[in-house]
Amino acid sequence: MVRLLLKYFLLLCILIVVGSVIGPTGFNVDLDLLTTIRLPRVTTALFAGAATAAAGTLSQSLFRNSLATPSIIGTEAGASFSLALATMLAAQYGIGLEVGNPIFYTSIGAALATMLSLGIMRFRPEGLGSSSGDSMARLLLGGFALNAMFAAGSAFCLSILMENGAGMSLYHWLMGSFSARTWDHALGITGAYFVCVALAFRLAPTLDALSLGDEASRSIGIDVARIRWQVLLITSILIGSSLSCGGALPFVGLIAPHFARLLSKPHVKILLPLASIIGAILAVSADLVARTLRAPIDMDVGLLTTLIGAPYFIWLLISNNGWAGGKSRD
Repeated sequence: MVRLLLKYFLLLCILIVVGSVIGPTGFNVDLDLLTTIRLPRVTTALFAGAATAAAGTLSQSLFRNSLATPSIIGTEAGASFSLALATMLAAQYGIGLEVGNPIFYTSIGAALATMLSLGIMRFRPEGLGSSSGDSMARLLLGGFALNAMFAAGSAFCLSILMENGAGMSLYHWLMGSFSARTWDHALGITGAYFVCVALAFRLAPTLDALSLGDEASRSIGIDVARIRWQVLLITSILIGSSLSCGGALPFVGLIAPHFARLLSKPHVKILLPLASIIGAILAVSADLVARTLRAPIDMDVGLLTTLIGAPYFIWLLISNNGWAGGKSRD
């Protein structure tokens, strides 16, 4: 397992170096360019991808289903809508919202969207927890509806901003872009990632125990509802911080954890670092392609991750291989 982690970490290091020295104009090792533009951008992409993958891993472990990821159940869409709404209200109606640090809005939006998904499943705070097939179907169908609803809300806010020529920055942000990222963005997402993953590691044994089922977990003294609320809070902060620094990265939270499960044992303490590295590889690679494929035009990273992730999601839906088919493990 250690050898596998080192292998993927080495690949990530190679991508960091390549992403730092190659840009729209080709190979360039100018020191000022590296330290002020390239390295902050690559670092932000790295930890945004890692945070999204970690959030996906926690969501899948929490609900015991490989399709219950932040991009599927509406968490990412809720975070995007929250940021779009705050930006629109501040720009158009001057109600004093401070959008300079968007992590507050994205985290709140992610948390509210996740709780709405749980409400659709008819969960109650004291019983946050049936993972039956019917409940999972409700979660996925509810997530589909929430994604559509929040996407429409974001489009509405964006259209209002576009009317006054003030929406392009928000548009590229919501579509996923690491352009013009600074060390403030990089350090912010890095700190949020390590704090959240450290908290998740403390909950890892309990999450592994939840794989036995809710009744079995309660029989050994685990407060299932409390653990789920804690994990949902961590997941919301991970998604909120990732989206606030780099925009949406659709399907990274689906692909990275699933690959990690194919490569290793399904223990959270193993899956979290492995999925994080894979998610970072996906994000850094997508950003490198976005900068160079149509240079000097900077493409949106979210478009590239969607082109990869959407077909993969369809394959998961039609597969009959246990978790890959979206089945509960109960």
